[in-house]
Amino acid sequence: MKLIVFLFFTAINNIKSYPIKTINNKSIRLLNMSTFIGKPRDSLAEVDNQGRFVRTAAGFRNQISKNDDTFQPESGRYHLYISLACPWANRCLAIRNLKGLQSAIDVSVVHPTWQRTRPLDDNDTHAGWVFAPGQELSNTNGYGKLLPKKSVDFDPINGVKSIRDLYELSGDTLKKYSVPVLWDKKTNQIVNNESSEIIRLFTVVFDDFATGPLAKYNFYPEELRKEIDEINSWVYDDINNGVYKCGFAKSQLAYDEAVEVLFTALDKVENILSSHRYLIGNTLTEADIRLFMTLVRFDEVYVVYFKCNVRTISSYPNIINYCRDIYQIEGMKESIDMEHIKIHYFTSHAVLNHYAVIPKGPNVLADLALPHDRNRF
Repeated sequence: MKLIVFLFFTAINNIKSYPIKTINNKSIRLLNMSTFIGKPRDSLAEVDNQGRFVRTAAGFRNQISKNDDTFQPESGRYHLYISLACPWANRCLAIRNLKGLQSAIDVSVVHPTWQRTRPLDDNDTHAGWVFAPGQELSNTNGYGKLLPKKSVDFDPINGVKSIRDLYELSGDTLKKYSVPVLWDKKTNQIVNNESSEIIRLFTVVFDDFATGPLAKYNFYPEELRKEIDEINSWVYDDINNGVYKCGFAKSQLAYDEAVEVLFTALDKVENILSSHRYLIGNTLTEADIRLFMTLVRFDEVYVVYFKCNVRTISSYPNIINYCRDIYQIEGMKESIDMEHIKIHYFTSHAVLNHYAVIPKGPNVLADLALPHDRNRF
């Protein structure tokens, strides 16, 4: 016990030695979380002593700006590593496609089924995102053998085998190897791995290179930022992350708390959408893109896999029409790959789905292609 107390206060005292960075006009001291976390881990390990899922923050938070000494906006300089299954990475791909930044920022897609990232080390059981083009992969229990129809890429920049390798090349200490990753080819390092910040970079910083249907569209306009930030806060905590709090809960108490908060928030969204086309009046913003990425996965995955079965999205008349509206925006449809989504969730967390069996229905994307009623606003 004395040793634990000593290590804790040593860590606290060492905090003052960590660098300070300015993020969104705020000075933030960047903590070296390896002080507290000793080995590589995935999201399922992030639970408190009551069994509640507690997501740790992203560790790479550099910004890109014409005024930045290191990272300036340039076409072809940055590379985006994603999973088509991950909602956080998917929001970055969607903004890229909506803005038309395909020529400016290239993309590599990992295999949806997590694999051992150090398979030759018996003492390192970490499983995560890997580059495995053309390979049928089983889960870590050896079940299932799936290769999605849509491309899985190799790493064309560094030739590494996993996302973990990119983090280690960049001197990471947090040891949680998530996507998205925005990589700088010029300095050979991760620029940013926080999806909420990457989508804002794509929204404005690269406008000189945008050629898409919403090339000059600002998803985070100055006059709406206060409202957007307020909505993002509860949507993230209660819905985007809320489904994970349900699915990764390790106690009945934690699950019961999370599922009640989740459906209270979805009811709130349904009420908002009863009188507005989007979350903020009739203006499409980043808040809608962020919410949509959870909603599009909900009935196919979260209802079953994360036990979010109180109500389906299809049972909410305003929300389902809202989803159709957003899905049918030019550039969005090609950003969503339900096969990757379902393969990932149902094969990657072996402790939650031992045999990697994937449910068949309910074909949400066919529903989202149907006409919507949002033009009434």
